[in-house]
Amino acid sequence: MSTTAAAHDTAAQDTAVAAPAGPRLRAVPPLPAPRPPTGTLWWARLLRRGPGPVEYSLVAVNSDRFPDGTPVDMTAVDARGRRPTGWLVDVRHRAADGRVTRIEVAEELAERCPPMWFAEVHHASSALPATSLLAHRGTAFPPGALVGPHELAAAGVRPADRIGEVRWWTRSGLVDAVTVAPVYRGRGVARTLVTAAEGLRSLRGWAPLRSDGRLTDAGAGWLASAPAAWRPRLAERTEVLPPEQADEGPTGVARLLR
Repeated sequence: MSTTAAAHDTAAQDTAVAAPAGPRLRAVPPLPAPRPPTGTLWWARLLRRGPGPVEYSLVAVNSDRFPDGTPVDMTAVDARGRRPTGWLVDVRHRAADGRVTRIEVAEELAERCPPMWFAEVHHASSALPATSLLAHRGTAFPPGALVGPHELAAAGVRPADRIGEVRWWTRSGLVDAVTVAPVYRGRGVARTLVTAAEGLRSLRGWAPLRSDGRLTDAGAGWLASAPAAWRPRLAERTEVLPPEQADEGPTGVARLLR
């Protein structure tokens, strides 16, 4: 072999050795397909262990794991703060007296919803039993807390301070109104509020929330994008209601359903 050829081979070997190694690729399984939407909603009862008083969680779960409406007792398993896959709302309450200590809605439903706390009001003057769940902002109570009218009054919170409300007939579950202050619309307040109300009514043993087809244009548009778990309870639109003027009401909010 000539000196020139030998030098060329040596240079080629040096170049081969000095070449950077290629990337090491690892086979990974494909990403799981998105969970198909389902209208099935079942309820899990979880035990929340901790240093304080014993508490339970009633959790609405949107999945096909159990038939629609099935109550599932999971208190024998230590949940360690976790919830079943597909959970929508968690109503946490004390074992001793059933008092609700916190209502939490899944992040994908709350979207850009601001931190809120809730007030439960029963309408004694109504011909039929009716209940409202009010949404509030501010520091009077921690986010997710549920209080009653007396606590509102003691904290100096005025009815006009609420940013949203869902009112429904307790026995039938028929939603009478969903209202949201204009400045908070499009941020998931109504969706969060109705989801919280569905969890609360389940804990109280009342009928599931539903609509009867009488909707304003705003209400129809809002329900068109409702989560899959709501759709089995939403009637087709049968009557067009006129929008109500926001300034006519004492709270400065506009009604979406009636």
